[in-house]
Amino acid sequence: MKLRYVLMLCASLCAVTCLLSWRSGWNAHADYINALAAKKKDKAAKAVQSGEKKAAQATSEGKVIYRTITRDVVKYVQNPNRTRCDFDDESVRLRQRAIDAANSISGFDAGAVQGK
Repeated sequence: MKLRYVLMLCASLCAVTCLLSWRSGWNAHADYINALAAKKKDKAAKAVQSGEKKAAQATSEGKVIYRTITRDVVKYVQNPNRTRCDFDDESVRLRQRAIDAANSISGFDAGAVQGK
């Protein structure tokens, strides 16, 4: 009878040891996966931060010049039946400057505006 108790004690100790080692392995694997996820999250945050920094820099570089042109509009629309508009050199120059300014802003992925 004593041998039976010793064998049951050994079997129960082996079962407890196996259960504890399996649980520690499970926890170690979970910690490893969580560390990988944290690294991936940090890397993604750095990439987003870098992109936001570039966009902020490009936005701050872009300078907007507002000009109100009233006399030129009246000059072009004197006859509503006219279908052809001939622009003078000053308005063509202003348009080209606006296109060049839009194309010179760095950091944005948008396609370039077509020039004349």
